[in-house]
Amino acid sequence: MKRRYLVLCIAAPLVVLLAAPLAVVACTSSPAASPTSPLPPDVPSVPLDARLDTSTNVDPDAAPPPTCTAVDLPPGTGKTFCDLPGPEAAGLSVPPEFCIREFTTAPLTEPRVIRFAPNGDLFVAAPSMNTPGGAGNGPGAILVMPDDDGDGRADSVLTFAGGSPRSGSNNCAGLEADPTNLACVHGLLFSGGYMYYTRSDEVRRVPYTQGARVAPGGPSELVATLGGAGLNDIRWTHTLEQNKDGSIWVSRGRFDTSTCSQSEMEIGAVFSLPIGGNATLPVTPVLVANGFRNPMYVRCSPGSCGDCYTNELSGDGWDGQGGHEKLALLEKKGQSWGYPCCIQQGVAANTAGTADCSNVGRELVSIPLHDTPFGFDFDRGAFPGDYRHGVFVALHGVVPSFGGSGVVWMKTSPGSLRPTGEATMFIHGFGKPVGRATDVAFAPDGRMFVADDTSGKIYWVAPRTLAAPK
Repeated sequence: MKRRYLVLCIAAPLVVLLAAPLAVVACTSSPAASPTSPLPPDVPSVPLDARLDTSTNVDPDAAPPPTCTAVDLPPGTGKTFCDLPGPEAAGLSVPPEFCIREFTTAPLTEPRVIRFAPNGDLFVAAPSMNTPGGAGNGPGAILVMPDDDGDGRADSVLTFAGGSPRSGSNNCAGLEADPTNLACVHGLLFSGGYMYYTRSDEVRRVPYTQGARVAPGGPSELVATLGGAGLNDIRWTHTLEQNKDGSIWVSRGRFDTSTCSQSEMEIGAVFSLPIGGNATLPVTPVLVANGFRNPMYVRCSPGSCGDCYTNELSGDGWDGQGGHEKLALLEKKGQSWGYPCCIQQGVAANTAGTADCSNVGRELVSIPLHDTPFGFDFDRGAFPGDYRHGVFVALHGVVPSFGGSGVVWMKTSPGSLRPTGEATMFIHGFGKPVGRATDVAFAPDGRMFVADDTSGKIYWVAPRTLAAPK
């Protein structure tokens, strides 16, 4: 069974829509999105039409999208990944052109963010602080999971840094005095001979050399504080990404509120850290965009344009008001997305009074409220057909049923490399009792890796024709 989500409700190519001075687009439901389609187990029994946002999501003032290019991975000459020994991942299924295998040989605890080092080692941020979504009891560490023998399974689980249990604390701020404490580690990024990571209200870094699996001795460096330490409702679950200009971007989320004010709209945000040249650390964060509730995961396209996006987790109380989750293109510096005042452009929340929502950002992709989009990434040209250069998004699902969890994918425009097609479930089977998809990352060899912070498992997906590099 296919499960689909609305993306742009288009009746013409995205390039045409964005270039048009005024876009009036008629949206129709595809057969797969009919209200009589069966829902996956544990998804609330809401008619599917009611779970889809039907706005066009086209900004009439937006410039036409740029023309972008992408360098595809060279074809491998070794054994095809799907021919490696080992069974398919239990309980999960993918389209027939692909296989899915478990990478972990034993479950981890609380794997939240996954990143590949330049040499191809998989790094995992596994905090020990309980997450708002319910994961917990992790090691409070940054882990490394090498596969030196190339059999498609992790050889071991190594601790790169940390090993910091919560010790009963429920507050990340109380752990900041010790810079070695990684109970609240989350975001990871490799750049310029360093590994950057987030913890609590900070971004820190340690030197990284090719192939290193243990952090070097000596203290970490404080790169920036994010200004949330004095705010009561700030989340510690940040992520990191590098923009094409060399700056590092970092997200800052918040919890729900119904209080509409300018100061409230400035809390959930994405910032740039200007670390280039001879910058003196720590640097002062520079605003990229605000008006978010929880823009937890940030990712930039590997194409030449380097477009950057965030998955925005919108207001939990926006049921019945047209609320939805968003994949937002971070195109205009300093733009606001309106939370908690604005549900979307031109639509104010019921509690926002006469708030002006005419100029807030428009999302490129709408996903049903509570399906909870987390990590996402872009194929590097190794996937076949329409999947090539597609965007793949982990959905964490509904609390407490885990309904809606899985991995969806969207086709992208060959010209702009921006999402243009309907989002469709790619990995089926997440939810109870299997688990919840948390993050997606493409490996240097072309496979897509998926983390599950509930079962503790990490999986990979490969086209059946994808061969390993020799």
